Order: sequence, then C-alpha cells, then structure tokens
Amino acid sequence: MSLVAIALKDLRLIARDRAALLFTILVPIVVITIVAETLGGHDGGSILLPVVNDDQGPVAEALIETLRKHVEVMEVDRARAEALVGGEKRAAAALVLPERLSKRYLGGQPSTLTLLTDPAKGTEVNTVKAYLMLADTEAAALADPLSEKLLGLDEHNVTGSRLTTTSFEQNVPGFSVMFVLMSTLFGVAFGLRDERDWGTVTRLRMAPIGRGTLLGGKLLARYAVGVVQMLILFAFGHFAFGVSLGPSVLTFVVLTLVVVFCMTGFSLLVATFARTREQIIPIGLTVVMLVCAIGGCWWPLFMEPSWLQRASHVTPTAWAMDGISDLILRDSTLRGIAPTLAALLGYGLACLGVGARLYRLAD
Repeated sequence: MSLVAIALKDLRLIARDRAALLFTILVPIVVITIVAETLGGHDGGSILLPVVNDDQGPVAEALIETLRKHVEVMEVDRARAEALVGGEKRAAAALVLPERLSKRYLGGQPSTLTLLTDPAKGTEVNTVKAYLMLADTEAAALADPLSEKLLGLDEHNVTGSRLTTTSFEQNVPGFSVMFVLMSTLFGVAFGLRDERDWGTVTRLRMAPIGRGTLLGGKLLARYAVGVVQMLILFAFGHFAFGVSLGPSVLTFVVLTLVVVFCMTGFSLLVATFARTREQIIPIGLTVVMLVCAIGGCWWPLFMEPSWLQRASHVTPTAWAMDGISDLILRDSTLRGIAPTLAALLGYGLACLGVGARLYRLAD
C-alpha cells in the first residue's frame, strides 16, 4: 500500500507542473511532424531551378517541360540566374541551354549544357543532376534532349573554387552547433537555477556587486566554455574528416566568437521560461531539437517544406549555419560574411536584453 501511496504522491506532484506536462506531450508531436514532413515524401517541388533558355527551340522546350514535373523551373536571363545561385543563394544550380541547341541536336551535332552551381548546397545540386538524368528518360519520346552522344554537361561553381563537397561538411558543422547550443543552454539554465536554490544570489546581493555584473559574469563563463567547445569540435572535424575551416583561420575564429555569443544570449532568453528545475530539461530539449531541425543542423534546408524554409531564419541556428557554410564551402572572406555576423550579433544582443529583463522580473 505504501508503494502505491508514494507513486500517487509523485504523480500529483508531476501533475502540478502543467508546463512540463505540456512539453512532454505536445513537443514530440511537433518534432515528429517536422521530421516526417522533411524526410517523408519529398518530391523536389521546393527546389528552385533557374533556366536560361538561349535556344527557344523544340528540344529546349521539351527539356524544360520535363523538368517542371520535378522542380520549380524559373526562366530567367544569365545575369539573373547567376544572382539567384551566387548572390541571393536562393537556388543551388541554374541550367543554361545554349543557342542553336535544337538545330544542332536535330542535325546530329553535339552541344554542351552549362550548370551553374553552388556546391555549398551539394545535396541539392546532386538532386538537380538526378532530375536531369531522369529527364533524359522521360523526354526520350520528345527528341531525347539529354542524349549521351549529343549533349554534355559542363559544371561551373559561381560561389567558390570547388565543385564537390562531402557529407562531413554538412554533418560536422550541424552537430557541432547543436551540441554547443545544448551545453550552453543547459549550463546557463541550471547555473541560474542553482544560484537561486542555494541562496547564492541573495548573499551576493549583499556584496557590492550589481545584478548586471553577477549575471554577466555567469554568462561570460558559459560563453568561454562554448567557444572552447566549438573550436575543439571543428578542429576534430578538420583533422579527422578533412572539414575545411575556410580560407582564413582568423575569420573562422571571429565567426565562432559571434556564433557562440548569439547562442549565449539565446540560452539566457530560453532559461528565463523555466520556472522550476524540473522544467529545464523538457524546455531545453524542446528548444534545441526544434531550432536545430528547423535551422538546418540535421539536414540541408532545401529538404524542408517551403513554409519551414521561410521560417528557418527565426532561429539562431539558421544564421549560424549560413555563416559556417559561407566560410568553409564558399571560401567567403570576413567582409563576405559581414551581413551574417551582423545578424548574429543583433540576434544575440536582442536575446540578452529581453532575457536579462525577464530574469530581473523573476527575482
């Protein structure tokens, strides 16, 4: 009987924490939905493929109509195609159909198609190439525009110097960002909660130390740990898997400092919503999983539904992955990633300001 009584008592205590119960039940449903939408039934409909049709002939039209079944085709000029791939980074690749393609093909003469690519989106580029191969089969009855004997494919990188990337260059940065965010968030949340539970905050307030100094010191410690952790994880990825650190080690260090600063501010904001120690784990895990899934840490953003892609930059992880991809895959300089650094700094400062205000109100 005592065993049942103890269990019932604990169940009543658990039931009192409605926020923790809500996260326990609702969040797995949300995460499962995101994963299912992303990994299940992806048909390429969210892939944008700019096409420069310099031919305007029947073979080019047949190829374009075949591609429309699998990707979102946008007919543009050469300058706009390069901007969509290299400048705006909205597309992973753009296809250029040369002049006299139809005439040369129908006359039995070979031609070369040009594929302008952003290898930083290697998975999406490979998907586009796969759809081009599929178009070869589906368009066979419409003059077979991708005939192996008559047409070749010439790939040009418009964002960097490489034509290929490895899966490590997606996975190592993504999981490094996730684990640094997780350790920073839990470190900040448990650290602030322990100070309250142990009465340290009350004792420190009696000393000549301001609230800002107290909070800033604790955040600075977690920030330092996060920076060291990020540098170690990327160093391991570099030496173990050959992951590039970009054209400049200094630029990589600056990016690391800014990314971890943003994560620290974000961690403070999230920590203020955990009113009890029991809420820290469900809230923390929920936030980490959601922002990492939506922000491109687990998979390339193009795999997500269109509505998730549009919402991804609400998360700090999407900005972090943008900066890391620009640096290590697109060979960007410090000036090249300056807009991303500014966005990360602004995001971190906003989270620090709101989080500090909520923390003071909770005291």
